Amino acid sequence: MTAKKFNIKNYTTDVPAERSIGEIEKLLALFGATAIMKELSSDGGIDVLCFRLEKQTFKLPANVKGVKATLFEGKKDYGREALIRSREAKAYRVAWRIIKDWIHAQLSLIASGQAHPHEIFLPYMFDGKQTLYQAYMEGKLLTQGKKAKGEK
Repeated sequence: MTAKKFNIKNYTTDVPAERSIGEIEKLLALFGATAIMKELSSDGGIDVLCFRLEKQTFKLPANVKGVKATLFEGKKDYGREALIRSREAKAYRVAWRIIKDWIHAQLSLIASGQAHPHEIFLPYMFDGKQTLYQAYMEGKLLTQGKKAKGEK
């Protein structure tokens, strides 16, 4: 869902994704994360940050494809490789910069006593196989008024 003529945060950033990721790692470490892991894509970019906070693991992905679709909606690349690579690089930078700002804001809510880490990061809680959000989307979570699959 996007608003018409709404520019997403950091859409003009030139900050390298690696710097944003490093800043995220620093924020998480300052806040007490006991482990931070990166998952790499086939092209060597970072797709996901996993971190442990208060004995719970969270998996935070960067949806670069979603950012690219938003940034360049309606724009054609005409099959030009240089333009395609440039747009992918920009989407990668913007995605991680947005996540850095989001993490900073969420940790500020926690640090100021307005929220608990599990309130903020619950959808990203990771059991080693999938996040809580992924389990929810697959119908594996019981919600009020709904029954588990196969239950009568």
